Amino acid sequence: MSNSKQQKPFEKENYPISSEIIYYGDRKFTYVVIQEGTYPPTVNHTEAPNYFPIPDNYIIKTTWGQASRSRTIQYSIYYAEEKPHYLICFGDNLQYQVVSAQSPFDASVELHKIITPDKKTAVSGVYLFGLQLKCIDRYRKGRPRELKLHEELSKTTQIKRAKGLEKKEQIHFENSIKNFYNPKDRVVLRTLDFTIENKEYHVTFEDDDSVKKKQKLQSMAYVQDIENIPSNAYRHLAAVESTLPREYAISQTRQEINACMGELIPINFIDLNSTIVQEGPLEEPDITDTLIIEQVVSATGKGAYQSVKKILEYIIPSYIKKGVLDPAIPTIHLRISGDGRNVGRKVKHVMITVALLDDSMNLFKPDCHYTTVLFPGTENYPTLTVAVNALIQELQELSNNGMIINNILWNFELFFSSDWKFLANCLGFNAANSNYFCPWCEITKNQRGNGQVDWVISKSMSILNENPIAYPGHKLPPLFNMISLKNHVPDKLHIMLRITDRLWELVLQEIKNEGLFNDISRNIIIKEMEKLKIRFEFWKIRGTENWDYTSLMGDDKLRVLRNFNLAKLFDPERAALIKSLWNGFAELYDLLGEIKTDPQYFRLKAKVWYELFLKKTVIDPETNNILEQGLYRSSDVTPYIHVLVSHVWEFMLIHKRWGLNAFSCSAVEKKNHNHVCYFFKKTLKNGGNFQNKTSAICEILEHENRLLFYTQNNVSLSYPKPQNIHIL
Repeated sequence: MSNSKQQKPFEKENYPISSEIIYYGDRKFTYVVIQEGTYPPTVNHTEAPNYFPIPDNYIIKTTWGQASRSRTIQYSIYYAEEKPHYLICFGDNLQYQVVSAQSPFDASVELHKIITPDKKTAVSGVYLFGLQLKCIDRYRKGRPRELKLHEELSKTTQIKRAKGLEKKEQIHFENSIKNFYNPKDRVVLRTLDFTIENKEYHVTFEDDDSVKKKQKLQSMAYVQDIENIPSNAYRHLAAVESTLPREYAISQTRQEINACMGELIPINFIDLNSTIVQEGPLEEPDITDTLIIEQVVSATGKGAYQSVKKILEYIIPSYIKKGVLDPAIPTIHLRISGDGRNVGRKVKHVMITVALLDDSMNLFKPDCHYTTVLFPGTENYPTLTVAVNALIQELQELSNNGMIINNILWNFELFFSSDWKFLANCLGFNAANSNYFCPWCEITKNQRGNGQVDWVISKSMSILNENPIAYPGHKLPPLFNMISLKNHVPDKLHIMLRITDRLWELVLQEIKNEGLFNDISRNIIIKEMEKLKIRFEFWKIRGTENWDYTSLMGDDKLRVLRNFNLAKLFDPERAALIKSLWNGFAELYDLLGEIKTDPQYFRLKAKVWYELFLKKTVIDPETNNILEQGLYRSSDVTPYIHVLVSHVWEFMLIHKRWGLNAFSCSAVEKKNHNHVCYFFKKTLKNGGNFQNKTSAICEILEHENRLLFYTQNNVSLSYPKPQNIHIL
């Protein structure tokens, strides 16, 4: 207890036994402590020179002044958002209030404006609030604080406590570094994770690195795009794993990339409604999903185009950097390809792409074929004429004048590759079942099987440019007339697909002609397919006596060609003869894919195979017995068989630098198929209502442009993993 005769200032108190404290200084103050309060984790202080600590949840009654004019007023302090607020309650029933978030003195000034309006002075706020009292300060610091349970705290206080712990741990960590690491090591505390009851906290110690954050969001968008992860699926993942970036942030990143790429490679829409022609049912559908078919049909009439020049301007620098292109030899070999996916039996989804033959090692990758034209509709000459109009103009300019990219004038040699129907349409040529069926020579149907004539490429694009109907079968001007006919290269993939189809059809037709196409033979075929791990079925076409069967994929067709046991269907001699033909084609297909294959050697092998295909049956005229079995007739020769035998060797010779693998359309077909399956399903929104006819087309092209952005900007798909350490 203090002595009243002590030197001022001093405190007369027996705290905390007695809540009354008398303070003697320049003025006498009598205090009654109502609520002692505590010092929060982050304590504020009064101004200089004293810097008294300011408590939280503190209430005190203060009496000052001479007896006749003494006043007793209640003073409180509470923190809000780590800042103290000063509350003064006065009046007979403490019904009046003054609040300040500035300082004790500011609160005192506001009080005195009310209680002593005629005076311009005010009593010190520090003394009114009793902040100078050492006995209370000593007691607060001397006893442990009883903290409320976490669940009893407000959210603001919970966060304040977490921040206080964070700062203490950061100081402790920094003080401990020297005991474990060399001073030259850059040791940084980045995060702190802890749990209170079931509440998890993740504390970061550094300001967000905006560059790294942006890179990580771009990487996450990249993963979503290449793996086609729907936004809803990612939201569920992010809900499970809280460290993943939020989906809205990734979506915003995609939009930013779309806007950036939209400036560099704009998407231009094409109205094709005037070209829509109702055609008969298409051949075997590539896509049978009813939802996709419905949406593609709904989108018919709208297409999109992206400038091939803009695409080249964007991608060429990276090809130079990778060493694919050499500015000292400024020639780009540009391949144009087209593909039409049969979506159901009513409509096609048509895609036209460009690719650099110079990047031959990556031509099998769909992402190395850049889409310029895209539309759902009919694959016919009138529609293509409108759809490729801008592309034709740009290709003509590239062919004639080249293009300056980064101060280098690049020359262009152009090539074209697609399946037969697409190529014939672009050439303004007959259908494959016409009398004049070959785009490269003037053979007719009746001349198939004539071994006396060597059919070679005899047509010229320059002649067609002068007269589009100069050759029989050519009806309309070629669309890509800046590309030589010798650079209109047949697709190796479709050569294999269509010839294997024909060989299989001929086997089934022979079984039917022998009257053996019954349940027994069909079951034999199904069992043999099962041995090859191929799902195969026969079914009767409704309303007819005809049968249809499963259309095989490319790899399955090759497996059948190489491994199907024909002896299960034919006598040994017949099975061996047909198998010899099948093996011969398999060998030709392998040679076709080898860039080292001698074109003349291939020509001879193809001729031998062709002679076997057309081998005639030898019959003894006297006994009418078969002396030697034959195979097929000249009428069984298809356009693709003609091209294989007569022209493939020429294309191998002309394009020996690249090889015919470089003209395969498998990557383009895969690209088109995947886009249709994913994006036309993805566009079903609001209970299945198709919102915008151009939305799926736009999404496809935006998706492609984002992939360009990622690759051109070296956006990473992986980051170094932290060293995980488990402490028991």
